[in-house]
Amino acid sequence: MARTSIDIWSPAKINLGLNVLGKRPDGYHDIHTVFVALDLYDQLRFTKTESGGVQLHLGPKSGPLATPETFPLGEENLIMRAVRLVERETGIVANLAIEIQKRIPIAAGLGGGSSNAAAALRAMQRLNELDIDETTLREWAASIGSDVSFFLGSAMAEGTGRGEVLRPLNLFADWWIVLICPPVFLSAGEVYSQLRLTSPRPIPRFTESRDREGFFATLRQSHNELEPVVMRRVPVVCEWLEHLKESGAGGVFVSGSGPTTCGVFERPPSEAIVHAMQDRQSGVQVFVARPVSTAGALLER
Repeated sequence: MARTSIDIWSPAKINLGLNVLGKRPDGYHDIHTVFVALDLYDQLRFTKTESGGVQLHLGPKSGPLATPETFPLGEENLIMRAVRLVERETGIVANLAIEIQKRIPIAAGLGGGSSNAAAALRAMQRLNELDIDETTLREWAASIGSDVSFFLGSAMAEGTGRGEVLRPLNLFADWWIVLICPPVFLSAGEVYSQLRLTSPRPIPRFTESRDREGFFATLRQSHNELEPVVMRRVPVVCEWLEHLKESGAGGVFVSGSGPTTCGVFERPPSEAIVHAMQDRQSGVQVFVARPVSTAGALLER
């Protein structure tokens, strides 16, 4: 019997290092990065309806900064773009009610929009029993956004190309991360456009970091070449990075195109660390998360 609804939890991601290799003829940049999905999720419910087209709504458990102004619910939303892409490619007509409990901060370098788009692709595949192979689905994902393909696969992966060429990884994962998210929205395109390209520095080989000691040694050597741009745009990031270091983080960095600032800890961070960061500036959200423990990034319920 065909399913009429599906719940998908779409995770945030971080980048353990991000090396920008150069600008491409298509306007994007070639990168080398390591993606890790985190157990900070948006929850999406896709329900088939008899008619009415596709309706996207914010659920009541969404975060305080998720509003129709900051998270538009029209055709520009990546969820809607994913649904429309499947309609075009398959010829089906979707009638769906989609409710999202939006918890991942928006335009924060955590990949929330890309993760949501991947969830929509998977939901369309499942609800319509579409015989789409994974290679095709990931090609569609890459056409929506550079990070979307990652969320359809392994919860840890090395990314090259625009980020859509992926190689699954099995890294040491017994760690905690503090995410400091200011009420500032940075688009990835805007950050990349202000990048001053120099000779790229390779990020260290996380592929060889499968134990605690090796992982943290590699993490301390890692870097994000977008970090200077983020610091110019959001100077308080410098203060947060220093505070996380002083608090005992084994590695500190900006995730992706920022402005989320991250500190990786070998043990659960104390409540004092979290409260100190929350109190430093009004509107700052602080999350404690761990790497996703399942093989795949998306969770289907």
